[in-house]
Amino acid sequence: MHFIELNFVWFMAIVFSLYWGFELTTSRGVRGLVIAAGRPFLGQERMEQLLPDVPRLLQNVLLAVGSAVFYGWVHPWFLLLLYFSAVLDYNIGLALDKEERSRWFFLPWFLARRLPDSRISRRALLVASMCGNLGMLGFFKYYNFFVWNVAVALEQMGFQANFWTLRVILPVGISFYTFQTMSYTIDVYRGKLKARSNFLDYVVYVSFFPQLVAGPIERAASLLPQVERKRTFDIDQVVSGLGLALWGGFTKVVIADTIAPYVDEVFMTRQPAFVMVLAAGFAFGVQMLADFMGYTNIARGAARMLGFHLVENFDRPYSALSTPEFWRKWHISLSSWVGDYVYTPLLRTGRPSPARTVMAIMLTFFAIGLWHGASWNFIVLGLYNGVWMVFYTFLVPVIPRRFKGKLPLDFLAWAFHTLVVLQPTGLLFREVSLARVWQHLTQPWFTASEDQVIAASIVLLMAALGTLPINLSFYVEDHLLPRLRRSQWFLPIQTAFWSFEILAIFIFYRDASGDFIYFQF
Repeated sequence: MHFIELNFVWFMAIVFSLYWGFELTTSRGVRGLVIAAGRPFLGQERMEQLLPDVPRLLQNVLLAVGSAVFYGWVHPWFLLLLYFSAVLDYNIGLALDKEERSRWFFLPWFLARRLPDSRISRRALLVASMCGNLGMLGFFKYYNFFVWNVAVALEQMGFQANFWTLRVILPVGISFYTFQTMSYTIDVYRGKLKARSNFLDYVVYVSFFPQLVAGPIERAASLLPQVERKRTFDIDQVVSGLGLALWGGFTKVVIADTIAPYVDEVFMTRQPAFVMVLAAGFAFGVQMLADFMGYTNIARGAARMLGFHLVENFDRPYSALSTPEFWRKWHISLSSWVGDYVYTPLLRTGRPSPARTVMAIMLTFFAIGLWHGASWNFIVLGLYNGVWMVFYTFLVPVIPRRFKGKLPLDFLAWAFHTLVVLQPTGLLFREVSLARVWQHLTQPWFTASEDQVIAASIVLLMAALGTLPINLSFYVEDHLLPRLRRSQWFLPIQTAFWSFEILAIFIFYRDASGDFIYFQF
């Protein structure tokens, strides 16, 4: 199940009604009945501890079950991988926390309490978590890529190669939830987070359906406390979340899915002229932003309607003047994750040398490229951005302060970064074959027929039209909304705009609408 289908609308309506129905209708008497039912088995005191808040318990049960339905809607076996990762890190988290070891699932309490609490044993538990999650991720996502490259290498050396490959599709969202569970274990290991013994709350954190498939990658320190606390119905939050979700659906269906056929047509052409590739590159940038930002906004909106706040994943990334700034604005949850768990540990402590800084940057961006996909184009994409990250990291500090913030120079910096860094990055993202990328970049740049120029102009026009609603939304958010919210016209304008968004989604929606781009990761 994904957000842009009617099934999700019905699914969300059912979950929303039951979810807040538990909070609005559950009384103290119902809580007493639940405690009385469990008293013969666990005792009054234990039931009081387990059920501080019956509505929250019922809401979390609903979220756990609903998330399982959402994720296993098409391929129920995906749930096995999700729960394997969840159970693994739940238990390792408890084992890392000496006070909680008695609650470990698969180890008797008298053995759990005898686990050594040495630095080596704690590190071994962390390694077990990394091996379990990365092993599962590597097997399903990178096994075929590795086998294929080994086979090609052996054939080049004259050996016969016949390897077994997986004949299964890549589990949706596996890169997101494995990173999320690993961050929980790492934070417990570092002492930044206390291990949780309530498995239900932990499962809701791991499988929370709005952000399960394509993020944002939530940290336990942010999302778990929201799962654990009581949530009360707030009409303002519901309205805000609904508006955000509608805007996400609009950017996905009306902008991204409308631009996609024009981009596909160019890249399916056998030998498109460079001007067509350049135009399609700009259009794909708009498509990718509208697509992924659309998913994130639907996720954040749906979560807000249920009383949760997810981190913002985009901050106008195409306004960036440099590669470091771009990665602070694009897919923020991934950038911060690799920054905290890959880049910072590689730097170690103290004042790192330039050589170590370069090494840490390149390895971090190699990981970012590999995370995006098991193919050479993504690896080259990561390394290419790593080179520019190194360039800007050492260049920006030596630029005289008097040159910073000057409009003409900022425009030149933006144009350079957009053309030289983002355009090849988008091309590497869109084209799987490196030979094809090389063909695009090495062909004559200034030769094109009249028909090719016209085709490029049409694609560029579609990209420009796609940017208009997005840029207009930034202006509205910065300048109009603060004043409109205090106006008596705010509600009629909001209702009219929502009606326009719904109408546009129905008009532009196609049965052949593609999945969100980041579903493949």
